[in-house]
Amino acid sequence: MWRILALLSLFLAACNLSLGPPLAGDLPVGESLVATLPPAQEASGGSLRPGVAVFRLLPAQDGAVEVAAVSAGLELSARLRLVLLDERGVVQAVSVARNWFGAYPEVAPLGLRPQGITTDPGVRLSFRGQAGQAYYLRVENYALAEDRVNLSATGFVPNPSGKGEALTSGSVQGAIEFVGEFDRYDVSGAGGYLRLAYAGPLDLVALLYNGPDDLYPRALDPVRNCAPVSPATLLVVRDRGLARAGFDEEGSGRYTLELSSTPCP
Repeated sequence: MWRILALLSLFLAACNLSLGPPLAGDLPVGESLVATLPPAQEASGGSLRPGVAVFRLLPAQDGAVEVAAVSAGLELSARLRLVLLDERGVVQAVSVARNWFGAYPEVAPLGLRPQGITTDPGVRLSFRGQAGQAYYLRVENYALAEDRVNLSATGFVPNPSGKGEALTSGSVQGAIEFVGEFDRYDVSGAGGYLRLAYAGPLDLVALLYNGPDDLYPRALDPVRNCAPVSPATLLVVRDRGLARAGFDEEGSGRYTLELSSTPCP
């Protein structure tokens, strides 16, 4: 057996492959820990090979989970990224900045795309956890120095809007908090004019469908943000490419829908 393992190691080295870093431990939902990440290494072509630590998440119950990483060592000079994988190793979400995250191919490696300036050096992402299913959090350090990072996994209650409820008057606040999320509203009894208000990093779009067979819904976005609601029966709010998500906060994933009698400009 040892000969087979030795041959396998030589084969992987010759092919420049890696089995990846060993599991650093578990990150229980509702708890936090401090991880020490090795520095990134310069690779061919001017790219960076990040220092990595991998943690396993095992949710005890179904529900939404937010994972956060905040540098305690490099602080504002930190260059961190979180990659969430399911038990098959399929990427579910990748952090980009404090206020949004995404999924491939939307998200380029951090070494090629800057995080942007923020007063908090941390990064976050959210996912819908299932009890008994294992998830793996890959914490990456793109700085050329060792970093100590505070990691936490916290359960939360998602924004309740957009579950198919009727929207006939007034305003409502929703949020796109998960990659691939659709918020849905029944507007079959609505009249007047619909306005969408959103200011954040998502490519948010509100789609007005005249019926279940409507292949060409009217689209509102933060620029073209007003339209008569009739004769629509269904309103869907989502990220245009289904690749970005944020949090239930201003300047992140939160949006506002408003129905009124005031005509569009």
